[in-house]
Amino acid sequence: MVAEADDIRFGMVGHGHISGQFLSAMEVVEGAHIDAVAGRDSGRASAFAQDRGIAASYGSVGEMLDAEQLDAVYICTPHPSHVEAALACVDAGVAVLVEKPLAPNLEGATRIVDAARDAGVFAMEAMWTRFLPIYEVVRRWVDDGRIGDVQLVTAAFGFAAPVMPEHRLFNPDLAGGSLLDVGVYPLTIAHWLYGSHPSEYGVVGRVGETGVDEIVSIAASYPGGGLAQLGCATVANLDFSAMIYGTAGSIEIPVFFAADRAILRAGGEEEVEEIPHRANGFEYEIQEVVDGVRAGRTESERMPLSLTLEMAGLCDEIRGKLGVVYPFEKGGS
Repeated sequence: MVAEADDIRFGMVGHGHISGQFLSAMEVVEGAHIDAVAGRDSGRASAFAQDRGIAASYGSVGEMLDAEQLDAVYICTPHPSHVEAALACVDAGVAVLVEKPLAPNLEGATRIVDAARDAGVFAMEAMWTRFLPIYEVVRRWVDDGRIGDVQLVTAAFGFAAPVMPEHRLFNPDLAGGSLLDVGVYPLTIAHWLYGSHPSEYGVVGRVGETGVDEIVSIAASYPGGGLAQLGCATVANLDFSAMIYGTAGSIEIPVFFAADRAILRAGGEEEVEEIPHRANGFEYEIQEVVDGVRAGRTESERMPLSLTLEMAGLCDEIRGKLGVVYPFEKGGS
């Protein structure tokens, strides 16, 4: 895409797999382009920039902010490094889109949110599932009573990864574990459906030898009486479908975290709705940032900072029930 003078100029901190997904989605978003990438390994950042046609690369977020005139920065590094990178951007007056989780705990998330609010700078957690258009269809089905009164939602996200202690999924120093990596997706879907976090919930799970959660199951009830059965894992392949059950039917959302399709079953009939992504689904959250920065907003209405803080607090509680404490938290930091 050819950059225009009034495009929102993005920088990127991180150059892993998810960075490539973000760049692919950026290609279909009008009014935005990537100017620079930063990473702790300047050689890898340079190679990534050359491979993806990015004009500039830097060995730190500070160098990038000093050298470039950016409107927004996408942060997609390991969880514990989100806070300092985001604070550096906010301090420079640059909007931030931070990969989920915004921070590894509520304390870190609060630091980012407080700084962004004090500075009047746009900030958003990159919970891309919230912006997928198929959920507007599902919401309409639910609100129109097509499945009656909602009783239960089930959702799980799990995959079997080789257990490597130094890998970010299993390394406690990198805030590893299934909950923060993929468990936030089923929790988010339940919140989206019921409009709140659980009023009551129970947690069972297994903590592996490295000290992080490898598989977690959550049973929850919500204000109004709705229930949820949610799961996440890094050591087992779980069904990626979400199911919403009502008194008169059900809705299936295949691959719910990246969904472009939903199936309504009621009255002995089946209705299928499909809204293909223009890229990979990341384009919708990018558009939200572009629109927000252009409009001078400081946060997203669809993914407000208050929701991010609530989710961070809930994840802290769940980790507490499992006995998962990261090394950088043990000293009170």
